Amino acid sequence: MKLYPKNKEQFKKQIIFTKKIMKIFEKNKIKCVIYGSFAHFYYTKDEKMRVNDIDILIKKKDFDNVVKALEKSKFRFKYYPQWETLIIRDGRLRVEIDSISLGYPSIKKDMLPNKISKIDFYGLEAKMITLNALEEIYPIAYKRTNDNKVKIRKKIKHLEKFLGRKLK
Repeated sequence: MKLYPKNKEQFKKQIIFTKKIMKIFEKNKIKCVIYGSFAHFYYTKDEKMRVNDIDILIKKKDFDNVVKALEKSKFRFKYYPQWETLIIRDGRLRVEIDSISLGYPSIKKDMLPNKISKIDFYGLEAKMITLNALEEIYPIAYKRTNDNKVKIRKKIKHLEKFLGRKLK
């Protein structure tokens, strides 16, 4: 893929940062799946969008291995066990690692989604949720959040416009 969002220069740095993390996962046999705003951008191909971070799903049981691998590689991160989230930062660069959780009909607890696409993540083979899985995640995420309703609602509206229909 050689398409870039509106914040192209920043995003190019984000790609390099994310690929380093994904290579650590690969080396440590940690399976991961990209989702979130990058998946949204990938499917809509809307170059007016901004992608400010990369969101990655892993199995909950892999969190300890991720923490050890990141510590060994000297990455700075914060782990939020109450949200089953780990945020890796380097200045403005950010990768958010989330565990699989219940509540998504097509995603079983502690299993990576079956509905994935293999993609070319700027020269690195990666797995990403399907458009259908993304459609499923947004409305549920909107219902669950108190902090990000405006942001998620904007993404839902954008995706609905792209699809030409309402999300379920």
